[in-house]
Amino acid sequence: MRFDTSLSAEDGPNIDHLLRTTYPTDFEARLVESLRTRRVMAAEHGLWDQGALVGYVAYSPVSIKDVDTKRQILGLGPLAIHNDYQGEGLGRRLLEESLKEVEADAIVLLGHTDFYERVGFRPAADFGLTFSDDREQNAAFMAMECWQGALEGLSGRVVYDTKFYAD
Repeated sequence: MRFDTSLSAEDGPNIDHLLRTTYPTDFEARLVESLRTRRVMAAEHGLWDQGALVGYVAYSPVSIKDVDTKRQILGLGPLAIHNDYQGEGLGRRLLEESLKEVEADAIVLLGHTDFYERVGFRPAADFGLTFSDDREQNAAFMAMECWQGALEGLSGRVVYDTKFYAD
């Protein structure tokens, strides 16, 4: 397995294929294609096995509504592990390697809390951050400071790129 921090435009078809075969809809594939085309992506990392992309994680900038900050806050997602490789700990391995490489003050995500808590994420509400008015979505909204105090003094609704809200 090879961890890769330098995915390029040529990797687009591999990313698209992985996302379309991993997720039940094409939302994530369309989202990533849009972010990549518009060069909004802050970072992308991949996990390769014998020339095939078997893991992928993306980061894009987010903001906090009505809050002006110079801190770099990134939204993590999507994260995908090829179906044939799931259950082997590769998602955690990819995420841990990726978090060492990404340049950010803090990272937020909407996801499976049990998985993300194991690598240091906490409920975003602990930091005064929300995703929406929906209680279930906020319960799955997580945050991690990349250095202690990175989110101190910041609170409010986190806003992602508009494509995250598209149908």
